[in-house]
Amino acid sequence: MSYGLAYPSISEIVPTVGYPASATTGTADLASLADGAGQSVGHAVDGVQATASHAMDAAGHALQELLEPAAVALGALSGALLVGRAAMVTTQALAAAAVRAADEQRCLEHVQQVAAAATAQWEAAAFAAVRANARRSALVARVRRAAFRTVPGTPPPPMPDLPPPLTCVGTRLDVLRRELAAMEKALRHAEALQDRWTMEQALGAADGPEDEDWRRRLLARREAAVRAQQEEPAPAAPAVPPQPPAADLLDRRRTEESGAELLALLEAGADPKDAELAVAAVRHAVECAAERPAKARNHLREARRFVTDANRAVRTRLSAQEKAAVQLDFLLTEAPPGEPPLAPAAEEIALLRGVLEKGRTLDADEQRTVDRRVGERLADLESRYTRELIGLAVARFADPTARGAVPADADAAAHGGAAGPLCLDLTPAGWWPDHWLRITVRDNVTEMVTMHAERPGPRGTAELALDARRCHEARGHLEELREAGLRLGIDLPVHFEESGSVVPGVRGGDGAIVLDMADVADAADAEARRTRDGTVGASGARRSEPPRARRVDEDRRSTGR
Repeated sequence: MSYGLAYPSISEIVPTVGYPASATTGTADLASLADGAGQSVGHAVDGVQATASHAMDAAGHALQELLEPAAVALGALSGALLVGRAAMVTTQALAAAAVRAADEQRCLEHVQQVAAAATAQWEAAAFAAVRANARRSALVARVRRAAFRTVPGTPPPPMPDLPPPLTCVGTRLDVLRRELAAMEKALRHAEALQDRWTMEQALGAADGPEDEDWRRRLLARREAAVRAQQEEPAPAAPAVPPQPPAADLLDRRRTEESGAELLALLEAGADPKDAELAVAAVRHAVECAAERPAKARNHLREARRFVTDANRAVRTRLSAQEKAAVQLDFLLTEAPPGEPPLAPAAEEIALLRGVLEKGRTLDADEQRTVDRRVGERLADLESRYTRELIGLAVARFADPTARGAVPADADAAAHGGAAGPLCLDLTPAGWWPDHWLRITVRDNVTEMVTMHAERPGPRGTAELALDARRCHEARGHLEELREAGLRLGIDLPVHFEESGSVVPGVRGGDGAIVLDMADVADAADAEARRTRDGTVGASGARRSEPPRARRVDEDRRSTGR
């Protein structure tokens, strides 16, 4: 027999893929991408479909080059997969994605052409939204921890006034970008308020008018530094605190300025405890600057070291908390009703909540446990996504006019139930009625077997020769499927064995959905009409609508049908 294997991997994520149980078509309906994109886009896609050698020219290539990416809304399965991928990358990568998303939005605002495909733009926007939600969660948790630890009689930190977490699924890209901009503005304002409260707590009450004046100037300089840090969401390297001036140049005024510069370089996100040692060292320097400038310089050098150490600790802590927030959000995500549930993660969720609510740090073993669970869930989602896209590729190959969907009436059986394999019987043009390809997608493997209609008795010489020919042709169809997958961002490295023999079976058996090419469907309908009506002519068999997937009823199933 001829036997093909493909091990799919995802190179890019089509943004509109939903779960089969919740989608109206059961798989990615790429035609929905045209919603809001204008009638001209729909006509352009139809034109591509009319001239494409295979259906994926419209479903994949035209999707990325003709459709306006801003009009695309994110599907539930695509969204879950993007969040999962975000949970596996570093916070620096998420910050870089936020920069890309902001740059693309600025390009659109200046009516410039954005060359990136919809998939790349959605990935950047989704990663940016994931990071914004993580920053929001980490900030709210930090404020709550600070409020809990505030000494009685001390004003608590202001609770941040923030929009609700961003929701990517079902949101158009242009709308999400506007919501991202609003969230970023609100986060910066809330972070600045929290930082001012932090520095006020670290500085304590002023000892007199002179101290109050220095305190006011220090806070103003600190606010300017925080704004500068916020303008650089993904700095290449942290700022290095400068060395203090020489002792003979130090007086009180110069010492205050040098100390304020050092404290201004504390990382935004520092807690009062992070700043305490540096603030105390600067105070000591200011107190002895007039009479003992050398000692004042030593205190400033201590303050510089405290700032450097505190910044390192703050960056590590904030990165861990944002990562915990991203992973927690991903592990709390549930599959919609009707879909197999995602693997439970109660232990990992408890660990991540401890990071945010109690400020604890995961040890290496705990972090590996969380990463492993995140990886398992991501692999599960990737398997579901791959199954949907390969089913789409096969359906589009069978019928270029189907506009990228396995028909709804075929969906439940095509997916073998919620958790079963995707099984399709595809009859290429010219193969009717005796041969077809059975394509089965299970886990992370796609199998393709050449089949023939099972009949009693031995096969003759002509039939065996036709079997060998169909086996040889199957290699080309497997390559066409690989190319179709590439157009949808699915890489399908294939392995093919050709033996010249085929597997006997029943078309539509084992719960498979029959997907016929147009000429095959015409022939099948004509034969069915002749059988039903007892007629000989086939003139009435011409179809008035695109061919559809067919279910073979058990009581009507026969050899070759």
